Amino acid sequence: MIARRTVVLATAIAVALGLTACHSKDDTPAADPKAVAAAQTAIASPAWLRQHLPAQTVAYLRIPSPWGLLGGVPDGRPLDSALASQAHLDAVAAIRTGLGNDKVLAGLSFTPVIQLLLADLRSPIEIAVVDPVGIPSPASRLVATMTLDFPSVAAFNARMAAAGGAGVPMLDAPLDAQGRGRLASGAALRYDAAQRRLWVSQAMRESPGGQTLDQIVADSAKPPVAPPPATLTALESRIDASGEGLFGWAAIRGLGGVAAAQAGDGSLGKLPGDLASKADAVAFGAGTVDGRGAFRIVLHAPQARVLQYLAPAAFAPGIKAAGEPRWAMTLSLPSASNYATFENNLNLDFGPNGAAQYRQFIAHIGQRAHVDPKRYLSWFGPELIVFADDAGQFFALHSPGRKDWYDFIASNAGNGWKTGTAQVSGTTVHWLRIPGRSPDAIAPHAAPEQRGLLAVFDRLGGTSWWVEDGDWIVMAKVPQALADRAAAKPDVALDDWFKRRAYPGSRTLAGFTATSHGAQRDAYYTYISLLQALGNLTDSTPDIAALPAAHTLGLPDQGVLGAAVEVDNDTLGLAFTYEQSPVELAGSAGGGGAVATAAILAAVAVPQYQAYTLRSEVSRALEAAEPAKAAVAAKRLASGRFPASNAAAGLGKPETLGNDYAGSVEVGQGGQIVVTLDSTPPRKADAKLAGGELLLTPRVGEHRIDWDCSADGIDANYLPASCRNQPLTP
Repeated sequence: MIARRTVVLATAIAVALGLTACHSKDDTPAADPKAVAAAQTAIASPAWLRQHLPAQTVAYLRIPSPWGLLGGVPDGRPLDSALASQAHLDAVAAIRTGLGNDKVLAGLSFTPVIQLLLADLRSPIEIAVVDPVGIPSPASRLVATMTLDFPSVAAFNARMAAAGGAGVPMLDAPLDAQGRGRLASGAALRYDAAQRRLWVSQAMRESPGGQTLDQIVADSAKPPVAPPPATLTALESRIDASGEGLFGWAAIRGLGGVAAAQAGDGSLGKLPGDLASKADAVAFGAGTVDGRGAFRIVLHAPQARVLQYLAPAAFAPGIKAAGEPRWAMTLSLPSASNYATFENNLNLDFGPNGAAQYRQFIAHIGQRAHVDPKRYLSWFGPELIVFADDAGQFFALHSPGRKDWYDFIASNAGNGWKTGTAQVSGTTVHWLRIPGRSPDAIAPHAAPEQRGLLAVFDRLGGTSWWVEDGDWIVMAKVPQALADRAAAKPDVALDDWFKRRAYPGSRTLAGFTATSHGAQRDAYYTYISLLQALGNLTDSTPDIAALPAAHTLGLPDQGVLGAAVEVDNDTLGLAFTYEQSPVELAGSAGGGGAVATAAILAAVAVPQYQAYTLRSEVSRALEAAEPAKAAVAAKRLASGRFPASNAAAGLGKPETLGNDYAGSVEVGQGGQIVVTLDSTPPRKADAKLAGGELLLTPRVGEHRIDWDCSADGIDANYLPASCRNQPLTP
């Protein structure tokens, strides 16, 4: 029997900021390098100026082509084999041809500009800033270059004339036969028809003796007189190795010192000024590194004191998880030596008064809570990890000095500290109880009722539960969770798990990483839908059906969303990572729910990601109803009556129609379909969803059956948008 249901009303879901990408390359067939190179030539070739930078380059900017922004250019991702296929090249060619041939578009003033960007531009736009002073200045010269698909100077002139046909001319005059001319703004132009490369140069302030554009073009054809700046090369490797993504770099030596001197000291003392004065370069961008998408901002400030204090000393998480972790957060604690250096520099960083206030604060904490940072940092760290796996949620702390810590606990017995072990379902669990504030901490002038209330709170204290795991202690909120972990027999080494995800733990001060599902497939299908939209716009009908389905590409299902604050002795950075495309940061297009994203360094990120995970499981369970929907609709359209059971619909027993997350799919009175979620192995639904039901109620439309979706026993936050009492597509 189908139990009574309650319709759950829809609620708004806040989507957290998403964040880095990871996949198992062994699962993805490698693209043919020759096919990739040919596709890049046809769609958008990689950066060129980057390898031919003018001498005294002080800034560089690479802006992807529109095809690169759409995710349609092979750049080292798992999708390269599809993007390098002939079917994809034919689709792009059809759209470009439609742009030039469609009569409706021909009458629109903006069409030439669209043609220039989508059809004629065949590379990223690269800009270099050249200045003999060594930093960007008002006298700097801008040099830009890009590849365009014009076989002659005349063809280039014709496109520029059409693009400026709305009354705002782009050229001062047509380029001469050698391809020389000027923009209407006054910038010098040179179009090399043989190389199909356009050069633009604009001096921000004319200076005598500066290079002409012809000299710059000639010098670019020669071997570089000097290697590119070391910071450019080093920072680019962390931001975009493909030559197709967004990347910007600038030398800023001296600029930060001036700004810091004007700003003076703040609450952080002289540390911001020291960081700014030692900063010599900054870089940012969104690109592909090792097949993963990422957005990063990195400041290069070698030997800045704050970086020496914060730079992680090590990252070797030598413990195991029960199954693949769902998410993990890491924090690098300062080493005892780093903390000692910080204390020795208190006068330098904060002045005598600030140093005295800090020491007074530490002494007060030590007296009240018996905490000594130097001792704790010698016992624990630098690795601290919070993670969730099949056994639960745990807090792991590296504890190479655990014996000394145990001795310290024993020495505090006179202060009310109590410790011991307990047997929980066969697992030995350690515990420690530290009392709350001492009675003399309560203000003597406090009212009697206030003193009583504070005394009650004082009893709460705090109890910690942990088990030993090599040089680590693994903690949980309650001891039963640690017994669950022991029974699960942890089998996935966290060290290997982080490495497979290319997690930069050795320079991550604080980071968050979580597992996503289907993001590469979703990015691929989002791109195909964009091709279809462009085809409709240009009336070119590209054959998108000729492109391969995601399952034939071997795209990994699991990937990573994450974020991190990255620190080493020379750099400070902020990174956001994703699977394939920044589209994932905004969510997926289409009816299965939102693509989850994860935030960093905030407790709210964890429940938001957990909600996404559960919502994803509900969406997958809902997919199990598709065969039943088709069978019920076919019976109703054929006989005029809805089947009232699986047998009447020509289906197998309910439990045979499930999937990884749905335990059964049952047809009931009126053709209603009930999908029941199940967490009993081999089903994989979360325990919070077990027994919950998705209700699909049919409605007779014009020559078709439509469906309404609601739920019973499932929190509205875990329902996909398509199943919050909303109609489903037929």
